[in-house]
Amino acid sequence: MPRSFEAIFNQIECDSTKEYLVRASYLEIYNEEIRDLLYKNGDKKLELKDKDTGVYVKDLSTFVVKTPSDLMDVFTEGNLNRHVGATAMNADSSRSHSVFTITLESSELDGEGKAHIKVGKLNIVDLAGSER
Repeated sequence: MPRSFEAIFNQIECDSTKEYLVRASYLEIYNEEIRDLLYKNGDKKLELKDKDTGVYVKDLSTFVVKTPSDLMDVFTEGNLNRHVGATAMNADSSRSHSVFTITLESSELDGEGKAHIKVGKLNIVDLAGSER
């Protein structure tokens, strides 16, 4: 993951023709409930919504990040809020599914001075283990 974070920002630094915005969010699915791992009161349950542009989680917090280190800090903060439990194989085994999403927006001006925005997402998913 740290190499992925570095690669994203290295690519941004190499492209001076566009402006970029990088945002991160982190959610957990535990006992069929969605929780925001970056929200200070993480017990608030969130809802999955669907609209023309796709599926999204209503009220999920996102943070603007400017460096790979910022991105790693957001990821680490969210990990502290995950549900974990001990197993025979792992003292801190994840008990939930989690999705860490990096949203990358780029804006580029065309010949007429009109901005064109492109959006991409990288979802990093950790599925809960099952000892059954």
